[in-house]
Amino acid sequence: MLERLKMFTFVSGHGETVVDPPNEDRLNEWLASIDGEIVDVTQSESQRANGGHHVTVCVWYLPAAAMPQDPR
Repeated sequence: MLERLKMFTFVSGHGETVVDPPNEDRLNEWLASIDGEIVDVTQSESQRANGGHHVTVCVWYLPAAAMPQDPR
């Protein structure tokens, strides 16, 4: 398996969403820094008993170093 996984996770108790800074900024900075190809992205949420949300974003990617080279 050559794919890699980057997981972003946070807990919010005050209505924060994944598209609000600093979470969106953190995701965008990481995406800009990778050299490779994104294979899949998933997102999940769950309620916490104390009123917060737990949010996880997973990005599966294939690093450029692991990608097959073009024989041309």
